[in-house]
Amino acid sequence: MKVIYINFLQMIRQMKEDIMLLVIAFVPVLAGVVFRFIIPAAEHLLTAYYSKEVIVAPYYDLLDLFLIILTPSMFNYVAAMVILEEADDHMIAYLALTPLGKGGYLLSRLGITGIISFLVSILVALLFHNSNIGVLMLAGIALAGTIQGVVVALLIVVFSANKVEGLAIGKMSTLLSLGMLVPYFITGKGQYLLSVLPSFWMAKAIQSDSYLLLFVSIILAVLWVILLSKKFMRKITG
Repeated sequence: MKVIYINFLQMIRQMKEDIMLLVIAFVPVLAGVVFRFIIPAAEHLLTAYYSKEVIVAPYYDLLDLFLIILTPSMFNYVAAMVILEEADDHMIAYLALTPLGKGGYLLSRLGITGIISFLVSILVALLFHNSNIGVLMLAGIALAGTIQGVVVALLIVVFSANKVEGLAIGKMSTLLSLGMLVPYFITGKGQYLLSVLPSFWMAKAIQSDSYLLLFVSIILAVLWVILLSKKFMRKITG
């Protein structure tokens, strides 16, 4: 475990050399400020202007879900960029042969990042939420969102050969979060076409306050991680 922790600190040192990566890590807080203060203010102005009781308020839980998912997505995106940089420098193959091993390397980059993003995700959600999502459900969504964040990172490192490709794949990986929009805007059985996405079940869980559906989202995200981790292991040894 000590070796994993030391290598995680090495990743932090690499991040300090790239200001852009550090800025990205603060995006969830900036988004939280917008969601918590600017959107409710806009809701007040819009309802007064259009003489309606609510306009955006019915979607506050969807906005909170997006905020919870955003934190691990951003943190793991940063970790993925570091991994790609190390791949360019041929460091991964070297580290895989040390006592750290392939599994330890992955844990040092995405495992610890996941734990930190999980805690930060809960904190950001508690500070800036607008809906009445319960704390237990919020924590569960943060866990599911954290695992999905790892999926985002793995998609980037598995299907990218360098940081330039990583930027493109990173943008495409945001499609994983589109599943949360479906239960709010599509009715009927057609919505289940995107049920392979963990974010779809997160939204369904919040809508129905169902921990069973939340469990489905977590299991589905774990399956994504297992599949992509195997591909990553083959890539770094190929």
